[in-house]
Amino acid sequence: MSHIFDTSSLEGKILLLLVEVYPVTMKDISNYLNESMKRVERSVQILAKKGLIGLEPLPDEIFVTLTSGDFSFKGKETEQLKKVREKLKKQQDWHLPDDEDNVMYG
Repeated sequence: MSHIFDTSSLEGKILLLLVEVYPVTMKDISNYLNESMKRVERSVQILAKKGLIGLEPLPDEIFVTLTSGDFSFKGKETEQLKKVREKLKKQQDWHLPDDEDNVMYG
């Protein structure tokens, strides 16, 4: 059974983010979507119970991954998701200098 999410719901926003970004932590999701950690945790638990995402707990972080593609979306992409995409683009444009540019010994 395929799950359908409205793109304006927090669960829908989380899934759209996971399609675009990996790896991502619960804290990252909260920051990208500008939502409280409590709301993100609740929505992530709902998605995990539906078998759509997996949680990989580490001592100081919890990584969230897609485990199933058995979902679709309805509705228009929200303005908030456009801002997330812009934020992601800026992060991708920033990169560390090449090793050749960062030679310690000549």
